[in-house]
Amino acid sequence: MITSYKKAKEDVLKCYSEFLDIISKTDFPKDDTSLQALKSQAIKIKEDKFCLMIAGEAKSGKSTFINAYLGTEILPMDVRQCTSSVVEIKYGKEFVLHATYVDGRSKTIIGEKDIARFLADNASIDDEYRDIPITIINNEIIVKYKNKSIPKQIISDLLNGVENENIHRLSKEEYNKKIIEYIRKTQPEWEKIVTKIDIEYPFKDNDMRGIRIIDSPGVNAAGRVGDVAAKYIESADAIMFLRPITGVAIEANSFKEFLESKSVDRNKNAMFLILTRAASESENTIERAYEEFVNMFGSQKNDNRHGIVKEQIISVDSKAKLYYNIFKEMSTLEIKNKIESMNSEKKIEPFLGLAWFGSNREKESFLLELKRISNFNAIEQSLNKFGRKAQFIALSEFLGRMLKVYTKISVSLHEKIDNYKLKRKDPNKLALKINEIENELMGIRLAMKGKAKDIESEYSSSVTKGLIAQRAEEVTEQYKKNIEEIDGTSNSAIDQLEKLSFRQVDILIEFEDDLQKKVVSECNEALKVALSDSNTIEYVSLEPDFSKELVDKIKNDMKSKSYELREYTTGATFKETHTKPYFSQDKYYKLVKTSIVGKIDEIKERAISDLRDFVSDTLKAYIKELRKNEYEKMNELHKVEEDKKTADEIIATISKLEKTLSSIEPRKKIISELKGGIDSNV
Repeated sequence: MITSYKKAKEDVLKCYSEFLDIISKTDFPKDDTSLQALKSQAIKIKEDKFCLMIAGEAKSGKSTFINAYLGTEILPMDVRQCTSSVVEIKYGKEFVLHATYVDGRSKTIIGEKDIARFLADNASIDDEYRDIPITIINNEIIVKYKNKSIPKQIISDLLNGVENENIHRLSKEEYNKKIIEYIRKTQPEWEKIVTKIDIEYPFKDNDMRGIRIIDSPGVNAAGRVGDVAAKYIESADAIMFLRPITGVAIEANSFKEFLESKSVDRNKNAMFLILTRAASESENTIERAYEEFVNMFGSQKNDNRHGIVKEQIISVDSKAKLYYNIFKEMSTLEIKNKIESMNSEKKIEPFLGLAWFGSNREKESFLLELKRISNFNAIEQSLNKFGRKAQFIALSEFLGRMLKVYTKISVSLHEKIDNYKLKRKDPNKLALKINEIENELMGIRLAMKGKAKDIESEYSSSVTKGLIAQRAEEVTEQYKKNIEEIDGTSNSAIDQLEKLSFRQVDILIEFEDDLQKKVVSECNEALKVALSDSNTIEYVSLEPDFSKELVDKIKNDMKSKSYELREYTTGATFKETHTKPYFSQDKYYKLVKTSIVGKIDEIKERAISDLRDFVSDTLKAYIKELRKNEYEKMNELHKVEEDKKTADEIIATISKLEKTLSSIEPRKKIISELKGGIDSNV
């Protein structure tokens, strides 16, 4: 079982380096999708981005812990918790701080001194207000109302709502008074509230460059965090909840409620309870307190949504780790002088003096003792076991993909070796293979230059009209015969014409659809090629402008033109001839028929045009596919021709390939064993 992610990562990347060496010795396609995926995965593994969320109540020592974990003092430890801001620390080429304010402004600070001053001046809580829930007040009152007047009822509701946040048990009068004073003092300068702080730091330790630390605003007494912090918690790879090992009631609800919060759901297996300030307590006190914490939180029960296992509860001392980080860079003499100076100034921590004198003032023993007291090794081990699960899974997937590519390479090498052996035994077979490929190439070129043009001529010829125009005429001719049989003087003539015309439109739509399918079918059969992507053929759909409204308009327009003059005579002795208009049903029918037939002809011509374009576009798609096949066959032909080497060259090539092939199986075995060890850790 593998417990060190760092070691596993190093081993995996070593396997990948050897894998690339094998690739360089073969002609395995460089654009192979599996190979490209491995390359992308390797970059991510090397970058090793890991998000660690630090949470906890006020005064839990988060800043000291973060500095100790990162191995350098980034957050000044005399700065109190940030008011409403999330602090994100990650690797950068220089020490830079980017601050985002509640009004949307941003500010960039460069340099250790200016950054420390900014944190102290702009992103901390005054000592006098550390007893009240600043984050809640900022988010619910200051930010919402800004410089507007706050209704008394809102203040009253706030005071009632934060009664349970009185974690230091001030009197109700003093607690409420501090809250009102804070609001009165802060509201006029609401825009100075910092909501996000991004810090970039040039870590010398490469292991720290992939770590992203999120320092959240302190959780409240009920274990809740703000919406902004919740968003980061949900995306974290691991969460560490800090609280002092003593001095706070073990049965306090903050951690229990934090475990039950929705935002922690996806991190239940990567949730850690870190008990801080262990060095200031006796071993008996630490052991007793630790066991009590374990009994309360260190079990996973069926009726408990979360719960954490015993290994996820860790007692540490951040100061011991900080001292370790400082002293490991010193010589024994420098350590001795520093200890004596601290001792004379009465600034030495008791555990530090005991560790120094107990190690007989010997550097290595002293450092080992500080490391033991800090217990930060337990954090790294637990992170590897629980928090690094996603990264271990990524390593496993990476190795699995590498094994698959190795298998593909082995198959390819076997084929090549067999092919070379075949050539060595009977070169005439290679000549037959070349002849076969050349015949295939000739067939492809014939299809492109002859058969494709024949199909286009068959369907779209302007000399013989072509199958498209012929079939269009055929399906329209029967329609015209049918309407010629209609008695134009009949009262039902127009209705019959309409019925036949609408049916004819449907016939033309079906005709276009059927002919498109016929074209594709004939291309498949005649050109002996199937498109690798059928979506390249864009079928068209006839959408004729022929509706009941259009027919009604034609009938309306034709009525006024359907009157004829009829003569009649008046008088007995002196006769006079007169004319008067009368509505001619027959003329009306003929006019409507002529107009509708014209529309049908337009639709027919549109279908012919569409289909000719379709034939042209479809053949272009097939010719493109044929050209692709031609290119592949030419490559294949070139490879086979290249294989026609002298017997000595072939023997040398086979020897080289067999040597490469023989080196793959041992590597696959190493990868399989490494993958098995990683999988046992997931």
